[in-house]
Amino acid sequence: MAYSTQTLAGGCFGKIYKEKFGDAWAAVKRVPLSLISRHQLERECQVYHNARHTNVVKLLGDPWLKDSKWNIPLEFISGEDLEMTIFKVQLSKIQLTPAVRATIITGMSEGLLYLHSKDIVHQDLKPDNIMVEYQTHRAVIIDLGLAKFFRNGLSSAVNLGNEAYSPPEVLQMGGVRDKRSDVWAMGKIIAELCARVRLPTQSVSAIKIRETLKDQPYCSAVSKMVEVNPANRTSMAGVIADIRRAGSVQQVDIRHRDIPREIPREIHRDIQREIPREIPREIHRDIQREIPREIPREIHRDIQKDIQRDITYTHVNEMRANQKWYPPAAPVPKMDERKSPLLYYRQDPLPQREMGKALVPVKGQALNHQLSLMSFPCPLPETGKVTQERYIEEKGALEYKEIVTRGGKIIKYEKVQITKDS
Repeated sequence: MAYSTQTLAGGCFGKIYKEKFGDAWAAVKRVPLSLISRHQLERECQVYHNARHTNVVKLLGDPWLKDSKWNIPLEFISGEDLEMTIFKVQLSKIQLTPAVRATIITGMSEGLLYLHSKDIVHQDLKPDNIMVEYQTHRAVIIDLGLAKFFRNGLSSAVNLGNEAYSPPEVLQMGGVRDKRSDVWAMGKIIAELCARVRLPTQSVSAIKIRETLKDQPYCSAVSKMVEVNPANRTSMAGVIADIRRAGSVQQVDIRHRDIPREIPREIHRDIQREIPREIPREIHRDIQREIPREIPREIHRDIQKDIQRDITYTHVNEMRANQKWYPPAAPVPKMDERKSPLLYYRQDPLPQREMGKALVPVKGQALNHQLSLMSFPCPLPETGKVTQERYIEEKGALEYKEIVTRGGKIIKYEKVQITKDS
């Protein structure tokens, strides 16, 4: 089966085409023999082999020679270059929200940090050589054709690269491109990504960056990366913690202004109204009417001993209702722990009464645990006598307590002995 090729871009030494490579798509870089020697090709492939990182483009296989051109199969990234994302907004398919921008900046910085950890200098960092994947917004550093190994001051390639992202020591004094020149270029790219403007190379400095980015989270990190004097310039290892920290702040900084514009304003207002704020006034009044006003202190102490360790209380303010049907009301005041808390129950219609449930506002596993320990009939009678049954694990036996109510008040709560014949 034949596959048509698609021209993706023009690299430093040749063009890149989208072609099928095995079972997947690849970005195949074609370089004429006249533009690259076998030694240069081997050096470029060695750079790719040494740079195995999610934010650096991958070499998929060995190059092959066809029609007097070397074909180099590289990872195909379904996305767009950062040049389009930053400066060609109308053509870009990526919306630069704070979270997306943080993902891109952190990704390409991690990629450059990894290259430098392998003593690889890219030499030609610019927005055109950074791809952004559409679905994940993963940033990938591409085009390592000019990349070189730089160890102990010795370089494996000629000193080439673009001028627009060249630091002062290279642009003005003809210095050698090294890791510090890569850091300067990356700093300028981050600044342009944050400001969404093209910055003149000659005016990029720590002072200028502070004026341009001001209070943005990447201001401090980028100002260290574009120091004019390379001796004072930070390394990627020295600044990566600041970049990660700024990125994490951007990821979680979700404010009202970040609500997607596609949500109609009326729907957003309805959502805000639907969020429960407090207990509706009618429910609050019903609860207040159903709470017995007092419990003898001795009985209260006994009840506390029985249920304090077994039941997790949830403040009544955690009851919620649909604000669409009830107007908001003032929250119920918290119970003063120094006073006797009130044991309360609800007088529901008889068909709705369920045996074995105590009316305590807990949920989930806590409620199941509570019901396994408490056996109050619910609701308690206005006047009458009931028996509470509990299994005590420490004793391995059942324990019974008698509850006596009169006029909606608990007047007795004490242990009783019940035989099998009772």
